[in-house]
Amino acid sequence: MNKLLAGTLFLCFMAMSSLSGFAQEMETPKAKKMEGHTWHQVVMVKFKPGSMDEAKSLIHDHFMKAGMSSETEGPQMMQFKSGEWDMMFIWKMDNISDMDWEVTPDDEKWWAEMAKQEGGMDKAMAVMKKYLDLVHNSTSYLAVSEAMPMEQMSSNE
Repeated sequence: MNKLLAGTLFLCFMAMSSLSGFAQEMETPKAKKMEGHTWHQVVMVKFKPGSMDEAKSLIHDHFMKAGMSSETEGPQMMQFKSGEWDMMFIWKMDNISDMDWEVTPDDEKWWAEMAKQEGGMDKAMAVMKKYLDLVHNSTSYLAVSEAMPMEQMSSNE
């Protein structure tokens, strides 16, 4: 029993000695800005039962139409075929400082076009309220993607 305890203590001492030597050789991390990354806002939406078609109609007939007319970039949209969420919307951000805006210049242009298209801001807001009333639950995330060289994208490895 004493030999087992002595052996265990010896191994612990050796591990601590090698780790302390390793820690002394490591440099302090230096400030480094993320380069070649794109920031995204990702919104996941779960619609109320039976309301998916109406929500998609509002998106296509009102929101996308205003986006095309205002020449603002809309989100990439994906409809899930499994899982708890119905749709995912991904907006590409110019950079992380886009988060400093409550209403971005593109949002302002989009809302102006929505008001023009719908016949006034009160009617544009009514369309948005109608859409939001179809949403059961949603959540939002910030994500980052790293640019990949073309040869990596086409690699079969």
